[in-house]
Amino acid sequence: MAEIVVNLVIDKLGPLLVQEIKFLRGVRQEIEDVREELKSIRFFLKDAEKRSAIEELEGNNNSDVQQWVAQVREVAYCIEDVLDEFAFTVAQLSHGRGIVGFLRKANRSLKKLKLRQNVVNDIQEIKASLAKIQDRRKRYRLDSIKKESDVETRNVTRQGGCGVGSYYTEEDQIVGYESIRKELIDLMVNKIPQRRVIVLVGTGGLGKTTLAASVYKKNDVKNHFNCRAWIHVGKTYIKEDLLRRTIQKLYSSLDENAPGHMETMDEMGLIDMLRKYLENKSYMVVFDDVWKDEFWRYVEHALPDNHKSSRLIITTRNRVVADFLPTDVEHTDVILKGLPWDKAWQLFCMKAFNSDGFCPPELEELSNKILEKCGGLPLAIVAVGGLLSKKNQIVTEWEKLFNNLGEDLGSDPHLRSCNRVLSEGFYDLPHHLKPCLLYFGLFPESYSIGCGRLIRLWIAEGFVQFQSNNSNGPEEIGQEYLTELIERNLVQVLETKVQGKPLNCRVHDLMHEIILKKTEQSGFSRILNEHNMSQCTTTRRLTISESTNNVLVRINDSKVRSLFLSNMVELPRSFMSTISTDKFKLMRVLDFEDSPIDYVPEGVGNLYHLHYLSLKNTKVKVLPKTVGKLLNLETLNLKNTLVGELPVEIKNLKKLRYLIITHLHRPYMSYGEGTNIQEGFGSLIDLRKLQGVRLNSKTFEELRKLRQLRGLGVQLVNGNGKDLFSSIANMNYLKLLAIELPNRDETFDIESMASLPKYLERLYLTGNLKKLPDWILNLQNLAKVYLTRSDFTDDPMIVLHSLPNLLKLYLVEAYNGEQLHIEQGWFPKLVELYLFDLKGLKFIMIEGGAMSLLETLVISACPLLKVIPSGVENLRNLSVLDFYDMLMEIESNSTFVTSETLEKLKHIPKVIASSHDKEGKIIVKYVNDIFSLPCQSVEALPEKKGETSFS
Repeated sequence: MAEIVVNLVIDKLGPLLVQEIKFLRGVRQEIEDVREELKSIRFFLKDAEKRSAIEELEGNNNSDVQQWVAQVREVAYCIEDVLDEFAFTVAQLSHGRGIVGFLRKANRSLKKLKLRQNVVNDIQEIKASLAKIQDRRKRYRLDSIKKESDVETRNVTRQGGCGVGSYYTEEDQIVGYESIRKELIDLMVNKIPQRRVIVLVGTGGLGKTTLAASVYKKNDVKNHFNCRAWIHVGKTYIKEDLLRRTIQKLYSSLDENAPGHMETMDEMGLIDMLRKYLENKSYMVVFDDVWKDEFWRYVEHALPDNHKSSRLIITTRNRVVADFLPTDVEHTDVILKGLPWDKAWQLFCMKAFNSDGFCPPELEELSNKILEKCGGLPLAIVAVGGLLSKKNQIVTEWEKLFNNLGEDLGSDPHLRSCNRVLSEGFYDLPHHLKPCLLYFGLFPESYSIGCGRLIRLWIAEGFVQFQSNNSNGPEEIGQEYLTELIERNLVQVLETKVQGKPLNCRVHDLMHEIILKKTEQSGFSRILNEHNMSQCTTTRRLTISESTNNVLVRINDSKVRSLFLSNMVELPRSFMSTISTDKFKLMRVLDFEDSPIDYVPEGVGNLYHLHYLSLKNTKVKVLPKTVGKLLNLETLNLKNTLVGELPVEIKNLKKLRYLIITHLHRPYMSYGEGTNIQEGFGSLIDLRKLQGVRLNSKTFEELRKLRQLRGLGVQLVNGNGKDLFSSIANMNYLKLLAIELPNRDETFDIESMASLPKYLERLYLTGNLKKLPDWILNLQNLAKVYLTRSDFTDDPMIVLHSLPNLLKLYLVEAYNGEQLHIEQGWFPKLVELYLFDLKGLKFIMIEGGAMSLLETLVISACPLLKVIPSGVENLRNLSVLDFYDMLMEIESNSTFVTSETLEKLKHIPKVIASSHDKEGKIIVKYVNDIFSLPCQSVEALPEKKGETSFS
């Protein structure tokens, strides 16, 4: 992980800082010398870290190579400190106007001389340290490490960690994939003549190798092909070697000897040999553990489609391997997921309790906790279960293992293979993605983080490599980073937006354990709580969790760059004052989301390096004027705070990209009181998101200047939509627009607007419209529409169905009519439909062929609706029909659901009704239970206050 730090530091030594340092005569050359030394070290560092990783996976944690890597990391941290201290001091001396302003005021002053001397001294010390590192590199003979590490990597990956064991797993030990296995066998032995490629995709430890091997070894499959080969590929290989191994295995499967002269053949010759050998044969080849995206390019010409029903299987963690196959290649992608709970429990009991598979009652609760930690990964379940089978069935022994599972992963022989498989995914990452994955270590286990928030944090930390001449901004590049982590199956998507983009994500619990170990060892980050109060002196990022003063007083380190508060019940008032002292002067990120704070100190303006400040879900009422001194601030999140007005000084934050002030409360999409913003905010020309502000006639002109906005959410003090729309007409990048008219007696004046930005994807309108504006049909890219308090008298579906890309539609207190009629062919892409508070609605008619892709239909607070929607049986894709907060009406109305209507609902997996109890909890019942069976399924769910995210 030293490579991570070195690359970040080299980036800091780029044009911006060199530009400032050149004004201090004689220092620029020193800085460039340091930069060149770091580049020289980086050349060897990548291979040294590869060797270090191999040694770590093999249980060796104290080699010369590992010590050298640690020394490089420490010096890189030191360089970063010097640079950040210098920038901070310049900002203080120049009162925030940069180096040029400072030099004009303090030319030839003692302060300038002292600053220059300090920088020179620091750099001289750094250069001496770098020279020692170069000497140690030569002493440790690291110059020759590249060749050694490549050979060792091939050896390690060819062994495949637990791949050999997976290959020889007995058929009766395969649990949970029986149906997939059957489908794979059918694909292998069917008579379709075209060559077919089957790609098994899934995270490490899911059982891809085991599953493929069980198919490969089955007699029916063996006998179906003339020849076959099993090839372990791994991360590192030589193309010619891969082809030779394939030839050898194919010949061997027929008890033939491969031609000896192939050892001297080049790639083209080997391909020709393979093609000729397979010309009239039906063959099967398994390529196990493929990592490289472009793997198919290396083998496609060697394995011809000879119309002999040949089959290939590729196992991979990387989804892009499957995506890389061209459309003209017959292929089937099989995405493996974790075992469902019942199958995971079956496998766990089989391994932990040996042959009888019976879990003693006193161990059930603890076994459930251990199994939950395994997260459905067969490899983890088998490894942990096998370890437990060696222990006495005593609660205290099992508790000890559960509590120390993270530490045991790398040291216990039973768990080492699991650690290897999970760690390989991290070590294979390019250097720019490693810190992005490690960042999950700042959050609790199983924590779901919003993808937009995560990307903004990466940007604030400097992880996202962005060039000003790049057509994509840092957000788009950050999204690419996240997508690659997801495609590599290192990050799990928990929820997606309606367009399919990830909304929330997390990492597997065992991967989280591995990340925690790596971040603490390297000083990347640490979680401090009552049980873990040790802090590395170079720790860059801290999360304080569930802590009291005992932990808070230990934070006395100006090296910290990021601070998160998590699960804090109370916080000493003095803590907020502390963050504005020299202890935190180099801070880049302050994330106090959900913390018990109610004020921000004036001293926060001294945090010159601060890029990210989140006060979301706190009780802060006022922002100090000094926030206007945070000239590097990019994100200011005040969502769900009590801030009613922004200080005028906010206009100074020229780098601000996200100003998120409040949120929309579902289902009525209201900003509440809103937040006043002062004149002058038009200077924030880099803003991409402005959410939750009140606008009036004096601020429309300011809004007009914000042409980079992607998301805009506003309250109109009056209903003058004409002025608003003229202000946003040139916002060509706008994708989300939310407008609320808080005064119920006013009517939206928005008909006069001819059009809105063409890229608009989401539209929220809260207020009295009377009728839909004609221009809405011009918004052909709209995917989500949310209409609240619209007061329509005409059926809005007549207009809305013409939006060709609409995926999600909310009508909330929006329609006064008695009937909604959805005709054949309407809403061809609609996935979700929500009908709330339609007080006059009596009938819903759905014709056959309407809403053919609808998956979710939610109906709430429609008191005159006495029957289920007519034609609901036509919605063959519907998976959820939810009568939200209508349980009492349904239970008291015998005509609502009859035996005839139950028959029409039987194709829908989940038909539920709910109501609130006296404590505010939601009682949920399945409709089948209400009307056809005694009530067996009742859940008590905590009420969730809805929030619409602009992420």
